[in-house]
Amino acid sequence: MKRLQVDVAVIGGGTAGLGAYRAAKRFTPNVVMIEGGPYGTTCARVGCMPSKLLIAAAEAVHHIEVAPGFGVHPQGETRIDGKEVMDRVKRERDRFVGFVLEGVGEIPAQDKIEGYAHFIDDNNLTGRRAHSNSG
Repeated sequence: MKRLQVDVAVIGGGTAGLGAYRAAKRFTPNVVMIEGGPYGTTCARVGCMPSKLLIAAAEAVHHIEVAPGFGVHPQGETRIDGKEVMDRVKRERDRFVGFVLEGVGEIPAQDKIEGYAHFIDDNNLTGRRAHSNSG
């Protein structure tokens, strides 16, 4: 594997990694981003963002149910369409991930390493090649 000398190695190609990469680039041109999985944050793909969208749907139903206590009386039966809820979650997830992918797409190819970083010592990393990271 080719040996690189860099000032900053950012591990992870999600939202925080993208921010760290941009911040480091303001001070040195010698920055790389190392990502072992798909670019885009875990939070947006499968974590907090999709779960918060599901919670928001549940809260919407709850607000309908407690509305009469506020003098608001919704008409008819409240119907929850799980497919529609999940379609919205997927659309929003894809939108959130898309923002990160746009940012990663602006990073020059020579500054992106697809693989898993392992510390050898305090100042050295080695990488193990990951799957193809097609974005």
